[in-house]
Amino acid sequence: MNSVETNDRIPALRRNLAAQRRDCLALPPEKALERILEYPQPAALVHAFPEEDLHLLIREIGPDDALPLLALASHKQLEYLLDQEIWQRDRIDPASTTQWLERLLRAESSPRRMIHWLAEEKTDLIELFLFRCIDVRMREHDQDPSVFGPDFFSYDNVFFIRILEPPRKPEKGAQTEISPPQETVKCLLDHLAENDYVRFQAILLEATHVLPAETEEEQYRLRTARLAEKGFLPFEEAVGLYHPLRQDSFSRRALRKKPLEPEHPDLYALIPMIVLGEDDLFTRALASIHSLEQRHALQEELAALCNRIIVADARKINSRGDLAAVVAKASGYVRIALQNLQPECDASGAAGIEAASRELRRYHLEGLFQRGFSETYKLKQIAEEWVHQSWYAQHGLPLTFWGETWLGVIGGLLIKRPLFFDNYESGTMYREFADKKDIDWTILQLEQITMVDRLLSRIDPPLAVAPRHRFLSYKNLLLTLWARHRLALPEEVGPLSTEAFQPFFQELFYQEGASRSARKGRIGNALRRAFLLWLSDRARQPADRLSETIGSHLEALFAELEEHYGRVPADSINPRYIQHFLLKSETNLNPPA
Repeated sequence: MNSVETNDRIPALRRNLAAQRRDCLALPPEKALERILEYPQPAALVHAFPEEDLHLLIREIGPDDALPLLALASHKQLEYLLDQEIWQRDRIDPASTTQWLERLLRAESSPRRMIHWLAEEKTDLIELFLFRCIDVRMREHDQDPSVFGPDFFSYDNVFFIRILEPPRKPEKGAQTEISPPQETVKCLLDHLAENDYVRFQAILLEATHVLPAETEEEQYRLRTARLAEKGFLPFEEAVGLYHPLRQDSFSRRALRKKPLEPEHPDLYALIPMIVLGEDDLFTRALASIHSLEQRHALQEELAALCNRIIVADARKINSRGDLAAVVAKASGYVRIALQNLQPECDASGAAGIEAASRELRRYHLEGLFQRGFSETYKLKQIAEEWVHQSWYAQHGLPLTFWGETWLGVIGGLLIKRPLFFDNYESGTMYREFADKKDIDWTILQLEQITMVDRLLSRIDPPLAVAPRHRFLSYKNLLLTLWARHRLALPEEVGPLSTEAFQPFFQELFYQEGASRSARKGRIGNALRRAFLLWLSDRARQPADRLSETIGSHLEALFAELEEHYGRVPADSINPRYIQHFLLKSETNLNPPA
């Protein structure tokens, strides 16, 4: 076979393997394992998997059920797996190390390849592992072996080894390190001695003189360098992803300086794109790019961006569901940036997709992510600045004063990394901001909160004389003051008795010729206008101006009153179930006879 045929065949083989692994990853985990093992050259197919995809596939199959994949994996893939599995932050976890060494030894019927790799390329790890779980003594030429005791054994009558007993189970909350099980240690020693006894003796000698802190620090440095190539930067660098990026900095730092092309053709992680979905703006923009190389390069960038988010958020990825949350976060902030750069990206048609693909080719994904996150961080800064000077905070009121929705909005913005208050619309109370609509809705809520707070500061209700009412909110504060005004009572922040409140409640939902039980009561336009005029008078602002600023919110408040109390008869009022007005609790509504 000449060199020209060879050069043509290699890319074809790589493309075929890429297609095969794509098909495998689209299958359920157990089916994917069967497909790989049934492939004519399973080792070649396994080696074609990027380390991230193979690691996640092993996790989904189950580490103990995926032993055939461990047996076929390359040394580089195994090294990545150990880098991800046996570390807890900057420390090697002895229990996890034991589990994965035991699996590596069980993966093959005769683990010669594994043992050779561990002894030659992972020597420091093995020596540190043995340092923590064995005691080694050397016999002098005139020394009787019986002096070492029955717990020691030897392979050559020179090196005597005792496997340390695992400590008792630590108490809950104790920070006691757990030693590895003796069976795994003995199995490892047996295979090391059988593989290369001279090398085994050298490992034993080194294991007795290991400086654990220095060895672990060096192992951590090497691991950090390896993972950084895939976007797993050190935590201190990864969190820089959340540093706010100004417009001038974005244009300078995010703009591509060289043509978009992949660094590792046909060897980029596929699972991020699989879990992203076909309806996502990034997916559709990517599909519209004609250049295969540019599409691969963007998929590489997406995988690296997700890896950086995983480190910055300290996430543990054990399934595609875990990864899907990371990918959705990356895609969401990139989408927000695209929509801010090009308003056309808001459109769902071809124009929006074309605008998005154009910006993806122009800017790095990490820069776009930072730009999108910066938009949400601006909301956090606005919320924090308002809270410090707000009327409610100056009077020592809790955040619950703003009710469920506004409490959720403000609470989501005041945390370290702001979240969108979804109120379980998608199954969770909080989620990441996903597009510009989330930004715009949150801005609208902040504007309304600010206007109501400013309105309260102008009204300045006498809170000093108010009783400690645990359900005090801006809604029942304003509505109670208005009810007191309508009842010709002192306008103070105090609860009303049920008897005093009933005439107002009757007036609020009065309908001539209609039965309350047969039809939901409505609040008439005259009363709505009366409330607006009362607010206008107390706040010393024109009614028309108030209507423009908070009119829509007042209408929503009246609709809420109608929904909650529109069918309640005035004589059936129970203060326990009235949240929109301050009413005195009546503990003896039905006194015993």
